[in-house]
Amino acid sequence: MGYGADDGDFVFDMSSLVQDRLKKYDKILIIGPYPPPLGGVSVYIYRLSKSLDNSQVFDVSKNGFKKYIDLFAVLCRTKFRAVNIHSFSMTIAFMLMITRLFKNFDLIATSHNPRLFEESSKFKALIYRVFFHCIDVLVVVNKHILDDYKSRNLHIPKSIIIEHAFLPPPLEEEDKILATYPSSFYDFIKSKTQIITANAFQISFYKNTDLYGLDICIELTAKLKNTYPNLGFIFALANEKVNTEYIDKMRLRIKELNLEENFYFLTGQKELWPIFKKASLMIRPTNTDGDALSIREALYFKCPAIASDVCDRPTGTILFKNRNLDDLCDKTKRFLDAM
Repeated sequence: MGYGADDGDFVFDMSSLVQDRLKKYDKILIIGPYPPPLGGVSVYIYRLSKSLDNSQVFDVSKNGFKKYIDLFAVLCRTKFRAVNIHSFSMTIAFMLMITRLFKNFDLIATSHNPRLFEESSKFKALIYRVFFHCIDVLVVVNKHILDDYKSRNLHIPKSIIIEHAFLPPPLEEEDKILATYPSSFYDFIKSKTQIITANAFQISFYKNTDLYGLDICIELTAKLKNTYPNLGFIFALANEKVNTEYIDKMRLRIKELNLEENFYFLTGQKELWPIFKKASLMIRPTNTDGDALSIREALYFKCPAIASDVCDRPTGTILFKNRNLDDLCDKTKRFLDAM
């Protein structure tokens, strides 16, 4: 799956090696998060399952410990030809290793980010090392993830697919999605000349730094406001109930910089792709990443994208130096000036 150029615009080729592979099986179990909540992986699984007639999804984002009992029962009761795992919890990995001893299915593991071993204890890392020996097909959404696994001397299966996790959204759902946005959102965008957007599932930290870059988005808006006083920045945050003290700190910073009329939080469980049809620019200022669905979604709707240089980005993305506000501001100004 990729995209090429046509009259200066990016046009996506919607062929997918992952979909083609999964369609060969008459019964598939997909294991991973499923909306709600909305996130890059859960949205991808939702769209993937809709494109397959032969799939069943097991949602690992709900039901606490009980989900593991339920999953084991599903694996034992049903004859699946393939299991596609998107959630690399140690418990699920161990469960699949055990199940493979008495059930015959192809194990297709999709890795969405490079943090699996960075965030693991030595015991978890050992379980994952053994688990990799059970994988028949490894799918990575970006080559740097595969490079990381190879650098750790993991067992890499012969069958590897490097393919980003983007599938086109169902356009017929646009009106339903737009109806979930508050009236204040529409008031905000109607009052602005330029709209920039960024998003996060929830506030997280990587190496003690704001992973999704909310802080740098606020500082960027302050710098841009001097030149573009009617600019608006929309930051979509699906789960605002995590790291609330940090969010409060950022809201205070917005007030200190007199940005209340320029910076807007869109919170709650909402699909975001309709925003890209209205925005001038999207920004992905993450300080680590796998392959960002939001960038590909923005480009799909012909919304230009600026992203940090922490990994390979889709062709057409404007790169800035990671956590470098001046470089981000310079790249953004150059784009806005050319509009």
